[in-house]
Formats: sequence, C-alpha cells, structure tokens
Amino acid sequence: MPFLSDHHGCQGWKGEMAERIRAFDWSVTSLGALRNWSHSLRSTVQLMLGSPVPMVMLWGPLGYMIYNDAYAVFAGGRHPYLLGCAVELGWPEVAEFNRGVMHTCLSGGTLSYRNKELVLLRNGEPESVWLDLYYSPVAGDDQAPAGVIAIVVETTGHVISEQRRQAAEDNLRQMARSLEQRVLEEVNARMAAEEQLRQAQKLEAIGGLTGGVAHDFNNLLQVIAGNLHLLARHEPDNGNVQRRTRAALTAVERGAKLSAQLLAFARRQPLSPALYDPRELDQGLAELLRRALGETIRLQVQLPAEPWCIHVDRNQLENAVLNLAINARDAMAGEGTIGISVENLLLDRRFCAGTDLSPGQYLRLTVADSGGGMSAEVLKQAFEPFFTTKTDGHGTGLGLSMVFGFVKQSGGHIEILSRPGQGTRVQMYFARSAARPALSAAGPVPRASAGQERILVVEDDTDVRGAAVEMLKHEGYQVCSAASGDAAMQLLAQGLVVDLIFTDVVMPGQIKSTDLATWARTQAPPVAVLFTSGHTRDMISRNHQLSPDTHLLSKPYAPEDLSAMVRSLLGG
Repeated sequence: MPFLSDHHGCQGWKGEMAERIRAFDWSVTSLGALRNWSHSLRSTVQLMLGSPVPMVMLWGPLGYMIYNDAYAVFAGGRHPYLLGCAVELGWPEVAEFNRGVMHTCLSGGTLSYRNKELVLLRNGEPESVWLDLYYSPVAGDDQAPAGVIAIVVETTGHVISEQRRQAAEDNLRQMARSLEQRVLEEVNARMAAEEQLRQAQKLEAIGGLTGGVAHDFNNLLQVIAGNLHLLARHEPDNGNVQRRTRAALTAVERGAKLSAQLLAFARRQPLSPALYDPRELDQGLAELLRRALGETIRLQVQLPAEPWCIHVDRNQLENAVLNLAINARDAMAGEGTIGISVENLLLDRRFCAGTDLSPGQYLRLTVADSGGGMSAEVLKQAFEPFFTTKTDGHGTGLGLSMVFGFVKQSGGHIEILSRPGQGTRVQMYFARSAARPALSAAGPVPRASAGQERILVVEDDTDVRGAAVEMLKHEGYQVCSAASGDAAMQLLAQGLVVDLIFTDVVMPGQIKSTDLATWARTQAPPVAVLFTSGHTRDMISRNHQLSPDTHLLSKPYAPEDLSAMVRSLLGG
C-alpha cells in the first residue's frame, strides 16, 4: 500500500502536509523517492503528522525538512517552500544555531531550550521571537542516528507579557520602597506606613499614582493635619503634646511635598506660574531625581551663588527636568553622568534672532548627559510629537514635546545641542523676574482676624469635613455643612443664606462644585467661593491654568492658611 494512502481516521494523515509530502518529488534530495523511504523514516513521519504540536523532521546531514500542519502555521510565509529544503537554506538567519543542533543530535545527543530567543525574518524584517525547542535524534534502519526530530512551540506572546508584568512589578516595588522609606523616616509608625504602602501598591497595580490617588492621599493628610492642629490648640500648655504634634505636622508637610512631586511628574496639576528660586532644584528635586535615576547614574548640580528668579510653574518646571533627566539616563543605557546647571545670562539681539525671545536677562537651565548623542537628522525631529528613537514599549515620543510646550507656554526658549558620540545638552531659557523672593518672617505668621460670617462647608469626606468645621468655628464663624453638592444646593434652595462656600472640588452626586460656584456668582451680591482639593482633575482649571477669580486652597492646609484665605475672600 502506498505511503500515507490511508489515513485510518487520523486527521494529520489526511491533512495539507500529508498531501504535500505525497506529491513532493523527493528524488531530487538525498532521501530518494517516497516509495524507497526507510521504515524508520516512514514511521517517524507518520508520528509527526499525527501530532497537534508543531514538529519538523531534519533528515540526513543537510537536514532536509519534513513537517506537520502545525509547523506550517509557525513557518508562515516560508511555507511550503521549506518542505524538502535543507534547514540552513530554509532558515539562513539561524544557520549557525541549526548547524550546532544537527551536529549534536546526529552524534547521538539531545537538546532542549526553554524560551530560547532567536531573531527571525518575518515579513522581510528581523523580529525577536521566543521558542520552546526540543531536539532528539531519529534512528535509521541501521539503528544509527539518521535525522533529527524537533518540537517547536512559539512562546513570544507569553514572554513579552511576562516581561511587561515584571517591568510593572519592578516599577511598583521601586515606588513602594520610596514611599515606605519616606513614611518610616518621618512618621515612625510602622503600621501606618505599611497600610499606606499597601494602598499605594494596589493603586499602582491599576495604572500607577493618578490624580485620584493624590486626592485620597491629601484628604488623609488633611484629616491628620487638621486634628493635629486642633489637638495643639486644645493643649496649649502641654509641652509634650506640642512637641509631638510639631513632629507629626512636619511629617505631614513632607508627605504633602511627596504627593506634589508625584503629581508634577504625572502632569496632573493646574499651571500656576509663580516666582521660582532655582536653588529649589538642588534643595527639593535633586533627591527625587537620584532615586528615580538609580545608583549607576551620577548626578551633578551646579548653581551660581545668586541665581536669578524666574516666573514659572514650579511643578511643570520640575516635571520638565525629570523628563529630560530620564531621557538622558536612557541615552546612556543607565550608566554615566547627568549634569544640571543654572546660569545667569544677558542675551543680545544676535542670539535672540529667530527665537521668540527679546534681548535681556535670562536664566539658562541645562540638562546634559554623556550618552551617544544624536545625529543631525534625529535632532531635526526631536521635538515632534510621537517621534522617538526608543524601541516599542519604551517611549511614547511625547516627553520632549511636552517640555517644548511648557517652555514656550512660559514665554521661554529651548534648544538641543548634540553630536554623535559627544552627548546631549538641552538648554531652556526663561526671562528673569523682577520680583524678589519673600523673606521669611522672623516670628510666627500673624493670624488673620476672625469674623462672624456664615460659611457653608461642602465636603464628602466625613473626617475632613469635621476638621474644617471645627477650625472655622474656632475662628468665630457660623458654620453649616453638607456632605455633597446635592445636599448643599438643597440647603441653599431652602433659603440658607451664607457669605462664603468652602467646597471640595471632587465630589459624588449630580451637583458638582463648579455648579455651586456658578450659583454663587449669580447671587446679588455674589457669594464668595473657596475651593479645596488634593487634585482638581481640571474641573476648575482651563488649559491647566487657574483663572484669577478661582481661589484654591490645596490639601493638606493649616488652620492659619484656611483662616487667611477665608478672610481674604470676605474682605477682612
């Protein structure tokens, strides 16, 4: 009976490859005509064709390829060319690897690989693939190795998924360690630190630290800070209480600073330009940079003795420096020196020609690396959105675009100086501000005068709302409260008369904080509105800039901050 003429119910024996094997002219190979195949070769081919697993036979010293239907799917565009082809000709890009396989197995050995990475040509382009590979010798009729049987299972999807999962876990662990260390150093309360760390880990698992996390975290800090301030007021003569509350409030301030830095890095804060002293780069941002860049990166910060102040949004400026520093780290493959320098400069007309700058005094902020640099062609496209030289999954191409937009929005200028093999320098220019930094008061900040006006506190968090109500009552105000915008509007509709609405920005319900503000503006006379939030979610800002008539008290806040803002809005 001709070979493979009866499938006996086996799907593989009547499949595409069975038909192709019967139809192929094997006489042009060293295997000879199909009718002359050895018993061992026929048996092995039938075994292979009946398997649902991708299998390929490499017969003879040249490894003539015979494979089953499952392997045909793996071969892709090379099928059916591979049938009857020597393995080194069929897979030339991995010829050396297959040569080693043939040598080992025809000598009686076996090979196995788990998630073996090979670079194969697919659709004409080199592509990394991962495979589980198992090679065994096949005996001829003389019992000596005459061929190799291979099981080939592609695991690329699983490997890439595992790599992404591992990278996400590594990022999560790095952030968790940073948060844990800061909390442990300042609060010295292990149980509280572990709880915050678990919360951060859970939130990181669904996408990292978002604006919502900052909102919840700042609410927590506000509850702690508010009650600490109230405790200190209730025990003014207890030195032990005063000392401990001061230490805890210092920890709260550090926690608020950490939250603000993370928000800046995530681009979640409204743009609020203010006077900025460049010395804050070294005092505040350098530590976060060193943690983010890793131990193999050396960070050098150089400042003049008296750097000029500029008028920018601090969070966005520090975010820009973070972006540039991370780009520099990647350009150096994670090892080298990153320099951050600040210079006071007088720019003339020649320099300003072709830019949006006018001659005058400027501060130049430079981020430099010792990486491989950029070619002129790459340099021309560096600021274009979505342009990146990084591999897929390692860059969005938006980092430099966002830095460019921020600098331009701030009235500045940015340029990149780079050559292949000579590193890269990104230089940002900001106009010098004529204003001077406010000097710290020698004594305690004077408290704003209290009043007797009526204030409506709108806050969905019970603890935050309770602390705010007690702070305001302590100042002598008449205070009403509501747990949502819906409840607040119901009180106002029922005739409640108030002088100021103190409302959280993000709340549940149909009536939002912006709706309350709209209602307040339509009253005669208009009712003052003071917003508070750990994160605004752009509900009260436009294009990331707060309008002059929008007043926001960021959480966590101190009683003195709340009192001063309220009195300012009430005209006191």
